[in-house]
Amino acid sequence: MKLSKNVKITMLFLFTLFAISIFIVSTKNIIVEHFQKELETSIEEKLDKNDKKEKSEDKIIFENGEIGFIILPTLDLKAPIKEGTTSDILKYSVGHFTETNLWEGNVALASHNDGSYAHYFSRINELKNGEEIIYITNMGERRYKVVENKIIEETDINILEDTKENIITLVTCVKGKRNKRQCIIGKEIN
Repeated sequence: MKLSKNVKITMLFLFTLFAISIFIVSTKNIIVEHFQKELETSIEEKLDKNDKKEKSEDKIIFENGEIGFIILPTLDLKAPIKEGTTSDILKYSVGHFTETNLWEGNVALASHNDGSYAHYFSRINELKNGEEIIYITNMGERRYKVVENKIIEETDINILEDTKENIITLVTCVKGKRNKRQCIIGKEIN
């Protein structure tokens, strides 16, 4: 009888612990999703303001340290881009690899694809050749079409090399494979 009571108490404790952990994870995910939706709304407002302005050097005013925005229409994604790929930047934004160009040549960007923070690139593995990538900075807007979707080793830094033609490179982790990276390459549409 005593053993049965201890087993019941242990099961109740474990169930309560499980329920609390599910609640914490769910709440954190809801907060992150809400934050991402607010950022998307902010991006849309900035883009609307931009459409109403005359062409000038100050095409878009970035208020929160963004250097630009990325839009993936087929994935219904609009995300802010900040300089760098530190964990603090990737918590809430897409990060720009500082060793790559911001406008000419190879523009390389990274984001998480899973987890408790912003995971803007969670679906880039679904991008198909020919689909559009829109990149906006205060220098203008560039449109690219996807030409390659591949998995690479995490040590493959060739994807960050500069190019003569304008390309955009999107990089994220591959779920369940710590040493692999999903890599999307888009070429500028002329």
